[in-house]
Amino acid sequence: MAELSTLPQNQLAAAEAINTQVLAVLSDKSQNFTNAFAMANAITIIRNVLTPEVMQPILSLAGSKLGFRTDRDKPSKGQMPNPYPLEIVKDCLIDATLLGLNPTGNQFNIIAGNMYVTKEGFTYLLKKIKNMQYSIIYDDVTYSQNRSTAIVTCTLNYKLNDQKPIEQLLKFTVKAGNYATDDSCIGKAERKAKCWLYNHIEGTDLTDGDAEDISYTEVSSTRTSKEEQIKEKELNRLKSHLERADKFSTILQVKQAVAESDDLDIQQLYTDKENDLIPLAIEGIENLKDLEKLSPHIEQLEHITLLDDKKRELSAKA
Repeated sequence: MAELSTLPQNQLAAAEAINTQVLAVLSDKSQNFTNAFAMANAITIIRNVLTPEVMQPILSLAGSKLGFRTDRDKPSKGQMPNPYPLEIVKDCLIDATLLGLNPTGNQFNIIAGNMYVTKEGFTYLLKKIKNMQYSIIYDDVTYSQNRSTAIVTCTLNYKLNDQKPIEQLLKFTVKAGNYATDDSCIGKAERKAKCWLYNHIEGTDLTDGDAEDISYTEVSSTRTSKEEQIKEKELNRLKSHLERADKFSTILQVKQAVAESDDLDIQQLYTDKENDLIPLAIEGIENLKDLEKLSPHIEQLEHITLLDDKKRELSAKA
């Protein structure tokens, strides 16, 4: 690896300017306009510093775990590579660096043009939280009937400073498949568990993601109509959204689109995710008001039964 002093002067100047802005944002923990102005100034300065010339070495990091992965690293058969344009990579890079992530070590991925923090990224962010210790024990992996998904149950123990250790039981729905193993499912659950812990400690609402979870399909050499291409793109969007969803509220966002689709696989995937996520959603509700909000979305008899049981439980506590 080249010594820092051997880097071109423009890259050294850019690195110094970016590091200064990132430090200013990360060191300001205030939740007011001071932090907002610091963030706005940092984005503006970093965007101006990241000229096309400076961005060229960064673009070469795309597609590698030494850098960062994207969902365009592996073009489908019959298609030409279509890497993300410079501006999208720049925006995702800015988002990642202002969170405290690095553009190396696969700490973030670009999926559907947006930045997602990876397992490696959350591991890095958690290491930066002072005086925190944590451990994750994976208790069980249960596959859905068609093995498209799996529910991973884990026990997360964490401790901050001299506070009493806290134990949290977590369940995550992850993408599986016919060739999935317990280890591969646990790896995906680890990402989600670390995401949960970081959001819980820092009060953020980050979403995890990994480009390797994206499905790639073989494309026929036969030319398709524009309408068919649009339909296929929408189906792929719905499939990706459902496969990544780990909350019932997330799949509700596409419920209407799934209902209007004539694709049986998409509809079955939605049903499978409902069966996995609705029980978790009901279990996590702590008051009757939130239960009432969920009630209109519950349609299957077995889920209605769970809802009624939860209502009786909460009414008894009220």
